[in-house]
Amino acid sequence: MTNAITLKHRISLVLLAMLFTAFSYFYLDADIALFVQHQLHRSSVLEHVVAKIPDLLLYLVLIITALSWSGYFLLRRRVVYGRDVQFLRACGTVVPLAFLAKAVLQYVFGRFNPHTWMFYHLPARFYWFGAIAGYGCFPSGHMTVFTALLSTLAHYYPRYRGIVLVLLFLLALALIATNYHFLSDVVAGAVLGAVVAFVINDKKLFRKSADERA
Repeated sequence: MTNAITLKHRISLVLLAMLFTAFSYFYLDADIALFVQHQLHRSSVLEHVVAKIPDLLLYLVLIITALSWSGYFLLRRRVVYGRDVQFLRACGTVVPLAFLAKAVLQYVFGRFNPHTWMFYHLPARFYWFGAIAGYGCFPSGHMTVFTALLSTLAHYYPRYRGIVLVLLFLLALALIATNYHFLSDVVAGAVLGAVVAFVINDKKLFRKSADERA
């Protein structure tokens, strides 16, 4: 019964987040992006720094995935089991899956990032299956991957949930404050990352083996 209630709560939160994403898409995104751009434009140095921020997400995904699986196999070779091993295995799975999921959806929705939108004076809307320069904004890849990663951390180590929430809030704020993403991109990325983490961690796709339960 508890699990069913928990699942209902999670589904309700996802639906509410999706509704807010739609509301932000139609009524908030453009105004927030323009406000942020106005603030950045007041400092030429800050505007230049923000424009030069590199996209290192793919490299981070590869590093985190490699380290997670390396740690997992190292501990297994040493006949070490338990929560740490399960966490490493989950991280090594959830991070690349989150990256793949966001890549597929970014191609499907084909939305431009705020910088491209303002530079070309384009409507802040979806350009379905638009694999052209500047697309790949919805959902936010950074928010998707790190929500999945940190949600996995919170799942296996509940005492860090408060820290996880703070880190995700700061990441979301940074993505919006640098005009790296629209608000709806960030919310959608958080939802997608949480769903990926839930599927991997709570649906028992990685059940304990007999020796791990011992």
